[in-house]
Amino acid sequence: MSKCITKLTYKSNDNDDYNITIATLCEALLHFMLTICTLPSERKIQVKNDLILDVIIPNLLSLKIKPDKSIIIQVIKDKRMDLNKTSQLEFLQPNHENIWLISAKPLSATKYTTYTVFPKNSGLHNYSNIIIDIDNFLKETGDKSFRFIH
Repeated sequence: MSKCITKLTYKSNDNDDYNITIATLCEALLHFMLTICTLPSERKIQVKNDLILDVIIPNLLSLKIKPDKSIIIQVIKDKRMDLNKTSQLEFLQPNHENIWLISAKPLSATKYTTYTVFPKNSGLHNYSNIIIDIDNFLKETGDKSFRFIH
């Protein structure tokens, strides 16, 4: 991921635009990896007029019935606006550890599991490991969703 990012040349002097570009790349790559790895997920689910879930693992029904066996993943593109909306996720997912945020740069202290492309300390998760972590979560929760065998 770091090699891809260093090749990105963004003509804008606006750091927010650069972060949005990186977050969008992370989101697209996550969707691709989930598909290729055949990990169960639902994407871009609108649950309220102003709230769209980026990714639910394994699916919305599991989240409603057994939230402890489900993850919500949100990609933070606009820090101010998106972080204000993350608190709304708690009505669906009461377990803060099962709300995963992805951001280009480290977020200030948050109670949610945070993945970043540029981790600066050991308290943050490296985005490069997210698929491994999702697969481990599904194994730990005993998910029996159909997957192709590689």
